[in-house]
Amino acid sequence: MLYDLNPFLRQASAELQQRLQWLIQTADTQGLACYLVGGCVRDWLLERPVGDIDIVVEGDAIMLAEIWATVWPDQLHIHPPFGTATLSWQDAAGVCSLDLISARSEYYPQPAALPVVSFANLAADLARRDFTINCLALRLANQPTLLIDPQHGYADLQQSLIRVLHDQSFIDDPTRILRAIRFAARLNFELEPQTATLLQQALPWLDQTTPARLWNELGLLLTEPSALAALSLADSWGVLGQLFGSGWSSSLNQQAEMVLASQPDQQLAIVWLLLMSQLSPSAAQTQTQRFSLAKPIRLMVEQWPELAALVATLNRTTLAAGQLDRLLSPFAPLLLEVWASNQATSIQRRIKYYLQYLRPIASALTGRDLQAQGIAAGPQYKTLLAEAREGQLDQFERENPNLC
Repeated sequence: MLYDLNPFLRQASAELQQRLQWLIQTADTQGLACYLVGGCVRDWLLERPVGDIDIVVEGDAIMLAEIWATVWPDQLHIHPPFGTATLSWQDAAGVCSLDLISARSEYYPQPAALPVVSFANLAADLARRDFTINCLALRLANQPTLLIDPQHGYADLQQSLIRVLHDQSFIDDPTRILRAIRFAARLNFELEPQTATLLQQALPWLDQTTPARLWNELGLLLTEPSALAALSLADSWGVLGQLFGSGWSSSLNQQAEMVLASQPDQQLAIVWLLLMSQLSPSAAQTQTQRFSLAKPIRLMVEQWPELAALVATLNRTTLAAGQLDRLLSPFAPLLLEVWASNQATSIQRRIKYYLQYLRPIASALTGRDLQAQGIAAGPQYKTLLAEAREGQLDQFERENPNLC
C-alpha cells in the first residue's frame, strides 16, 4: 500500500516541515536514502500524536547532519560510535529535536551487555529493533511511498499486539521488558502469547543489567501519562517483584491517583514513594541509591519511617496546633500528602489542616527581633523561636476553631 507523507508533514510545525523538505532534497542530491522509522511511523499509522522523529540514513548520517548544521542554526550533537546525530532547535511550541541515524546492525556479545554496532542497510537496521510494531519504515520522499514492513508489524498494530522479533530478544536486552510494559500501557496493547512466555523466562536477566540501563527505561515508564497502568502491568507480569521485591496493588493505585490530583507535576516522586513504602527502610534506601534518584526524593524515602513512627501521636485528640507544627515541619509537604493517603481519616484531616492553614503562616518573631531585644545569638534562639511560633499557632487555632 502506498502512503502519501503530506498529511504526516502537515501535522509538523512549520519549522520542522521546512527542515524535512530540505532533508528530502539534500539527501537526494547526496545520493542518500532517508527513512522515517519506528515510533513516529507506528503512531502516525495509529492516528496518534507523533512525538520524537527518528530518521534512518542508508549512509553517513553524521555527514548529513553536519551539512544540515551549515544551513540551519540548530544545535548539533554527534555520537560517532553509533553513527547518530541529534539536531535541536527552538520553535513556537518549545524545543524540537530530530535524530539522524546511520543504518546499523547490532549483536550482543553476551546477555544483558551493550551491543556491538556495525553500519549496514535499512533491512539490518530494522532487524535489530525491539518489537515488530517498531520495525516499520517509510521512505522520506515527496511522492507516495510503500510501507516497509519486514516483520509484519502492521498486522500486529491492527491486532493490538506487542511481539518480539526473536526468542533471544529479552535476554539480549532485558530493558526491552520495561519497554514492552510501557508500550502495552500507552497503546492499550497486549503481549503476543509467545512474547509473554519469553518475557517471563527472561525476568532473572534484569538482575544482570546495570542500574543505569534499567533506569533509562524505568524512569521513562514512571513518568509516562500511563504510568499507573504500566505499574499494574509490571506487577501482574512479575517485573516489580523481580526488580524490587514489591508490587502495585489497587490500593496503591488509588493512593497515587489521590495525590496526583493535587500534585500532577510530582508523578515520579509520588509513585517512587509508594513503591518504596512496601519495603523495609534499609531496602527502600538501597533501591533509591541504586538508581541515583534526586536528593529530595532520597530524603523523603529516608524520612518515611520517621513519619510512620508518629501515627500514635497524630491520633491523639489533644494535639494543639503548635505541637502539630513542631511534629510535621521537618517533613516535605509532598511526603506528608503521600504518607497520609493511606492513613485513617482523622490523620488525613489533621495533615490537611496543617498543610492548608498552619504551615503557610509566617512566624511573627524572627532572629532579628531577638537581636533587637538584646538577646545574644546562640542555641537559645532556636528554642525561643520555636516556643514563640508554637504560641502563635495555638492562638491562631483558638481564634479559628472551625478550621481544625
